[in-house]
Amino acid sequence: MSREACSTSGRALEQLHRFSFVAAASQRRSRRTACSAAEPTPGPLTEDELRALGGSEAELEEQALGDAWRGQFEGDVEGLYDYVARDEEQWLGQVASVLDVPRSMRERQGAMLGLDGLPPGMATDLIGMGNWRLRNSVNRVIGLMVGRLEGAMRELLDDDLTMYPPNKWKDQGWDYIDSLDPQREWDGWSFADMPDPPKGAEGYPRLQVENRVYCSRVFRKLHLEVAVRQDGLEVLHMVLYPRYDFDLPILALDMVVAGGAVTLAVADACPLSANLRLPQHYMQTMVELQEAFLPDPGTSRAVPDWGRAIFSPLAVCMRPDSDQALAGFIKYCVALTRAHLMYSTLLSPIEPRTKPAARRLAELAAGHSRFCANQLANKKTSRVLEAAFGAELTSSYMSQLMFDCDLSDSPPWYDGSLSRLYHEFERNPEPWRDGAELLSIRRELDVSKARVFLDRFIAGEGSIAGERLEFALATMYDADEQFRDAIDDAMPDLAELRLRDPAEVGRRLQQQLLELVGAGQQQQSGQQQQSGQQQQSGQQQQLGQQQQQQQQQQQQQQQEQ
Repeated sequence: MSREACSTSGRALEQLHRFSFVAAASQRRSRRTACSAAEPTPGPLTEDELRALGGSEAELEEQALGDAWRGQFEGDVEGLYDYVARDEEQWLGQVASVLDVPRSMRERQGAMLGLDGLPPGMATDLIGMGNWRLRNSVNRVIGLMVGRLEGAMRELLDDDLTMYPPNKWKDQGWDYIDSLDPQREWDGWSFADMPDPPKGAEGYPRLQVENRVYCSRVFRKLHLEVAVRQDGLEVLHMVLYPRYDFDLPILALDMVVAGGAVTLAVADACPLSANLRLPQHYMQTMVELQEAFLPDPGTSRAVPDWGRAIFSPLAVCMRPDSDQALAGFIKYCVALTRAHLMYSTLLSPIEPRTKPAARRLAELAAGHSRFCANQLANKKTSRVLEAAFGAELTSSYMSQLMFDCDLSDSPPWYDGSLSRLYHEFERNPEPWRDGAELLSIRRELDVSKARVFLDRFIAGEGSIAGERLEFALATMYDADEQFRDAIDDAMPDLAELRLRDPAEVGRRLQQQLLELVGAGQQQQSGQQQQSGQQQQSGQQQQLGQQQQQQQQQQQQQQQEQ
């Protein structure tokens, strides 16, 4: 927290203790009520002022989100890729410690029970492409990328990763498409039973496309595609689409291999904002990852026209010209994907309760539509598919699976967190330290925001009312012991109410505060009225004395005459 923020917080606490903020607010608001015509009462806040106040609150929330996210890897961005080596080192250390124990003692103590599974990073590398049909046909670079990317999804979205509804892709035969068996007469087994045609024969070059599609709480679609053509063309394509009510960029990766060499490598977190800007903390993370893994990225490729309409300023579009550049791109893609998935777990859907939220949802929907429309404008992809599968299948495949945009689409997902949580606490009864740290950070930010709100309320700002004032008072009552003691002295029943109905505490405090403010205003108004009456009485008395003096002077003049 900055020194200025600490100073503001200190002033707020000093005013809040013993309910002194009530008197201050009462006096200041009373002075505004009794001000003269030379100092008119401020009118209601304009729309621009309200928007600015809402913007400052949104900035605090965005800062909290960025801090919580970056706190998971800040200072160690290399760990977003080196996690496999670290898992292996940790595992070998555990194995060595177990083997140091005599076998008979291990059996009695059950020491081997702690080694009932491999760490996620090691398991990912051992599985690789697993049961992908094309696992033995792709370039080793694509095989490594697919294993790491899909493994990251399964590891980091372990609580809610779900297979995409089969009626949206598998029922159409899009899990595996073979140009030699477009009607799926071999039921998806043509990759094993049908040999490649010789060069120049009918069906050459054979094109095979395989897909894996998932969804989750945050993502409406996580799409991995691998394409292999007989003449040496290979493509890896990944797009992670967030659901339409989540404020998250679309992560897109593409790699093209021709003749065994990577000729095109593209990676970007495509913004959904109209100005194509990403949040500051997200851009900072991308910059740090590029500095760590892409210090010499190789030959840059020009971004096509359709890409300029959707890519961020930090998009990577290159042709690796060395093994080091290729390795750097692989590391960058894996690290960015893992960071992106970590980020998604901290998000909540936007609810259209306010005008700014509704505007943001509309902007996100427009961003999804813009991304898909421009991707469909890429004729290179459609030409390759049409040559193998025909125009009709290509159009359906690209518009319904690769780049679909249907605002009513909300695929179901399964929440497996409760069962996994039970299993985790059964194995490790200690509370999750990371979760506690995250809650602590969130609590500190809530307290900071509450103090800012109360400072603004004391200053007489009319916008601090309703939910904001309830939030500020309830947060301070819960977080600040001295403040709570002072309130309990004035309102003894509040402690019991806190146990019975915590949500009611903020409303009761606001009601009491506004009653005291109103009483203070009435008292101030009464004092002013009494002062006015006294002043008027004094003026009348002075006028009577002046009239009496004039009468005496007139009598003296008459006597002299």
